[in-house]
Amino acid sequence: METNRDLRERISIAATAIEVVLGLIILIGCLISSIGLVCTTDFSALFLEPHYLQSRLSDACLIIIGIELIKMISSYTIDSVVDVMLLAIARQMVVEHTAPLENLLTVVAVGLLFVIRKYLYISYLDHRRRRKREAEAAADIRAEVFGSRHKSKTDD
Repeated sequence: METNRDLRERISIAATAIEVVLGLIILIGCLISSIGLVCTTDFSALFLEPHYLQSRLSDACLIIIGIELIKMISSYTIDSVVDVMLLAIARQMVVEHTAPLENLLTVVAVGLLFVIRKYLYISYLDHRRRRKREAEAAADIRAEVFGSRHKSKTDD
């Protein structure tokens, strides 16, 4: 019978595997979309039709947000979450034609995200957690390769 810890570890491994698969799917989609964006762009229309330029900018921003989303999934930091939110808000403001009140709210939201990043977010804590997870993963790998006697030495 499996212990509660073993079950939690298996669930965690399964969730990580799903994250990796989804990240790969998003990455493939971003690559295909990037190639499609470049190949289907009519460069003369970029200078002649403002709506065409707006459409291309919107598509490019969506690809960038997808890439940042992949980075967020793989890094597990608050900093990457704030980056994705900043890009999404900035995309809406730059690409969409919005009313002045919506523009004001967007600027306030971006400013608030910068304030959060500057004053409320402590990046050292994220980096410390990441280093601890990496050390635990390395210890687990050593234990698998060399046997459980080496794991107890690294845990001290």
